[in-house]
Amino acid sequence: MTNIYEIEKPATETNYFTIGIKYVVLFIVLFLTSWIAIPLFIAKGRGSRINPVAEFLAENPLPFSLIFSATIIAWFVYWIRKKYKYGEVFKINFDDATQILNVWTINTMNKAEKAYKYDYETLDFKFYKADDALFGKQRILHILKNQKTAHEINFDRTAWCRNEGLENLIERIKTGHNKT
Repeated sequence: MTNIYEIEKPATETNYFTIGIKYVVLFIVLFLTSWIAIPLFIAKGRGSRINPVAEFLAENPLPFSLIFSATIIAWFVYWIRKKYKYGEVFKINFDDATQILNVWTINTMNKAEKAYKYDYETLDFKFYKADDALFGKQRILHILKNQKTAHEINFDRTAWCRNEGLENLIERIKTGHNKT
């Protein structure tokens, strides 16, 4: 039995220039914010009371601001690189006859498509439900190969939420993907 779940291919207008501009602006904002915010966060009590750590930061603002901004930018770059390395999943095919899961992804940066094949034996799923004030209720699927995340799909923040077979996909994952 073969079950195919598919959405339209994700598309974006993002390119290297827009990402560069985004991170230059982010760096400048974080750099300037760190000059004001960090001493206030570290100061005990009110902002007028300065402790030794805040005093050290006030004496050396440039190196600390550069380190703070670069650290946050590096964290964002890590997640962007990870996202574009694997791409966004737009098609999943459970092939029970051969015990293989086929996953198709598209890199939204350069529009390159990749197909991945996973044996059911080395495959596992983790399904999370999250609820927060900013994004609301979310259902997040992690496709694991040898206990390492290979793909992540947020059903409620992507086009997967409009898929007619989404509830069947979620039920299949919850009951066990290798059931025939």
